[in-house]
Amino acid sequence: MAGIMGVSGSSPDTSAIGFCYYIFVDSNENLYVSDDGNHRVIRYLSNSSSGMAGVVVAGDGTRGTSASQLSAPQGVFVNEAGTLYIVDSLNHRIQKWNNGASSGVTVAGTRVSGNSLSELSYPTGIVVDSNGYMYIVDYGNNRILRWPPNSNSGECIGACTGVSGNGMDTLNYASALAFDSYGSLFVSDGSNNRVQKFQILSGFDETSTTAMTTTAITTTAITTTAMTTTAITATDHTTSLEASSKSSGTHSSTIPISIALLLWVLNDWNLSNFVLRLPVIQ
Repeated sequence: MAGIMGVSGSSPDTSAIGFCYYIFVDSNENLYVSDDGNHRVIRYLSNSSSGMAGVVVAGDGTRGTSASQLSAPQGVFVNEAGTLYIVDSLNHRIQKWNNGASSGVTVAGTRVSGNSLSELSYPTGIVVDSNGYMYIVDYGNNRILRWPPNSNSGECIGACTGVSGNGMDTLNYASALAFDSYGSLFVSDGSNNRVQKFQILSGFDETSTTAMTTTAITTTAITTTAMTTTAITATDHTTSLEASSKSSGTHSSTIPISIALLLWVLNDWNLSNFVLRLPVIQ
């Protein structure tokens, strides 16, 4: 469907591909190819065949750090609006590229390799949910980050030990990730020659249903059984209230919607108790 078998191409030719490690197929079956060797992303229409030229939708074919350039792009994700999220690996950033735009906007990373929660190090894979949250394979840091929209930093949700390894809570140069229909996270753990599954548990004893706007507060006790990293988030995923690890605490909100407890279960089954204070239903 894309490229010419046995032929490595270079810019501006789009009928052949330099190095291709990541692809994405959108809901219209158009194919997006991350052309690592030519520092660009190419789109091939669903009816394309081998040898047909594609359209460059991101990158100018030269390696660089400007908003119109990429450097060894890896994972690519395209949402329903046609917006591209591109893992600009050697620039240690994620570029958001609107459909038809000639340049991108950095939405994660600082263009400098680092291990803080505001930095990435040679990222590779990416998935973006319907609310704009980015799930990023931070290859050089051997971890998985969840990055809220319009945020300067992310939160670690998988392999958060800070070191590589072959244990159940570590990764060793992971490259890609995917979610199943139950929200479980699957990560290709490259140097460990395995695929890791990180279970996401959405269980709790009780919580509120949809609440009307009010300043009154009611208290709901929540008991959880798996607490490596826990985030309490509004169900429309717009407001992250607080994240905690292996602890008990009280969390308050006057948000006039229901609240859900999201548990990223990373092979740790310690009992913890949380009290979530919610708006009173009227």
